[in-house]
Amino acid sequence: MVVGRAEHYTAHDVDTSWSLFYFENVAPVLADGGGGELLPIPARLVDELNEDIAGLVEALTGCGVRVLRPAPPGKEVDIASPLWTARATPPLNVRDQTIVLGDTIVETAPHIRARIFENDLLKPLLYRYYAAGSNWLSMPRPALGAGSLDAAYFHRRGIDVSRATGLETAPGIDGLGLEMVFDGAQCLRLGRDVLVNVANHNHELALRWLTHNLPKLRFHRLDAMADNHIDSIVVVLRPGLMLLRSPQYLPFLPKTMQSWEAIYPPPTVEPEPDYRDFGFVVPTASRYIDINVLSIDETTVVVNTHYPELIQLLEQRGLTVVPVRHRHRRLFGGGFHCFTLDTVRDGGCEDYLS
Repeated sequence: MVVGRAEHYTAHDVDTSWSLFYFENVAPVLADGGGGELLPIPARLVDELNEDIAGLVEALTGCGVRVLRPAPPGKEVDIASPLWTARATPPLNVRDQTIVLGDTIVETAPHIRARIFENDLLKPLLYRYYAAGSNWLSMPRPALGAGSLDAAYFHRRGIDVSRATGLETAPGIDGLGLEMVFDGAQCLRLGRDVLVNVANHNHELALRWLTHNLPKLRFHRLDAMADNHIDSIVVVLRPGLMLLRSPQYLPFLPKTMQSWEAIYPPPTVEPEPDYRDFGFVVPTASRYIDINVLSIDETTVVVNTHYPELIQLLEQRGLTVVPVRHRHRRLFGGGFHCFTLDTVRDGGCEDYLS
């Protein structure tokens, strides 16, 4: 299992691509005038994040997981294309830009400009798997110029995203239009079945690409379950048992899964961290980020210590919980599932939905 790293995560680059991707969480900040700039991340928070990641690595190793890490970013890096510039993001949320489907590594097509070269730091690992016999595919790299991102998900809900799109400074490419744009965390893998969240035309193009290039898998279209990622909405704990944000999401799932037992996350008394002393700090993840747990096997799951109510509920259902601290999950846009990429698991490609 690959565990991400956060060295040199010094700022969020708040351009149109970033603002649209995180819109539902950052909209209140954007409305107050933030955006179109580098938002510094306090060094103390990054240090504490790295401490918590080290705790995750230790916990996984203690459970018998072989932990791999991306290459460390050597410094803060500003990147550029002919259309835009951005401050590069380190490979923290490694679930997003890569998905392993059977024996095939798939590099996806990033939504956010700052992440376009992020997978370069995973390539030492990916080449090792390729040398050992894995297949390796990459979605077409998006240009991410003006007009490449589809805001249809928001328009259908009557949500005005002009504050985000108004930040655009990049030119477009004549005749290109909407591109294939997609993250691995829009997928839920269940053996030979893959559930794919499709919220706009960017995602439709990606689902078509996946279906064409991986014909032995069964892909199930989830119709706009969320604007992008779904791993803070539904997490399979074992066959027949899932963690689901609320019953309203059941109709999005395949009919077979709708009959599975669902655990709904309990309310928590954990207070939101107070970041006022740090100045301008943006919550990129929603308050549901602690649903973003990591299943190690059918009986063992990693859960944030800051959600004791969920830990107690999962233990009551007979699961072994590995508690790991994660303090600043809302600021860095990821939980334990986001921070990890499982590359090799025991067992074969099972059929769970027939």
